[in-house]
Amino acid sequence: MSFFVRARFDVRDGRQAEFEEAALALRTQALEEPGTLTYRWFSVVPGSYVVIEEYVDSDAAMAHNERGARLLERVGECAEMVSAELHGPVGSWVREWAGARPQVTIYPDFPGHADSSCVDAEMNSVR
Repeated sequence: MSFFVRARFDVRDGRQAEFEEAALALRTQALEEPGTLTYRWFSVVPGSYVVIEEYVDSDAAMAHNERGARLLERVGECAEMVSAELHGPVGSWVREWAGARPQVTIYPDFPGHADSSCVDAEMNSVR
């Protein structure tokens, strides 16, 4: 079952080019990861960014973070993570990570809908 991340960053003064370089490097890295399904950056105004990530599970998200630790450290030096939302089944490492960050919210699957694959199949058949 997929694990989703939506995070918003505000870049510190004068660090936009460095932030964008690190973000693009993370995107390139994600293209090579079998557990990463979606990794896209968005921006509506200069200096404010949102990343949407989808992984096969929370372990794949952890693998992405471990592999990109140096790049993620650069992102953290250049910008503040204003908010993050984690959607889906989470492992203990995710709960620990989120617990240390008040700007992070975990959204577990809706009760009784833990297996969304049947819903995804139904949605695709309607299209």
